[in-house]
Amino acid sequence: MKIILCAAVSLGAIAYAGSAALADGHTLGADNNSVTFSEISLADGSPDDGTCEKRYGTGYKTADSPNTTADNPKKTTEEGHDIVISSTGGTIGDGILSIENEYEIIFPSDEKKEAVDVKMFATGLIGSGTASGVFSDGTCRGEVTIQAAGS
Repeated sequence: MKIILCAAVSLGAIAYAGSAALADGHTLGADNNSVTFSEISLADGSPDDGTCEKRYGTGYKTADSPNTTADNPKKTTEEGHDIVISSTGGTIGDGILSIENEYEIIFPSDEKKEAVDVKMFATGLIGSGTASGVFSDGTCRGEVTIQAAGS
C-alpha cells in the first residue's frame, strides 16, 4: 500500500510526474493531477538554454495511460508525455509524506522518442492534497509542485 501510494502521489507529479500528488489515499491515484514546475535551470545551475522549457514548460496534468498495469504503471498528459514509473520509494507516517521516485519520460517534442530518466523528491502533509520538492533529469533541474485532483 505504501509503495502504491507513493507512486500515485509522485506520478501525479511528474513527474511529475512529474509527476508526482499528495493527499489521502483516495485522491492520490486520481486522474488529472496537476504538476507545475518552477525555478527551472540546467542541472549545473546555469540558465536554461531552452531545453528545459521545451521539456517541462510550466507544467501539465497527468492521467492514467490506457496501457497501464499493476506491474508497469504508466501515465500520460494532454500534451503527449508518456511516463513510466521506474522506481518508487518514500515514507508515510506521523502526518507527513516523503516521496523518492524515478520516471522514464518521453517528451512530446522529442522526435527520436527516447526516454529521459527523471528523479523527483517531494514532501507534503497527509490529507493536504499538495506536495512540493525538487527534480532533475541530469540535464534540467528545478522545483516541482503536485496538486491532487479535487484538492
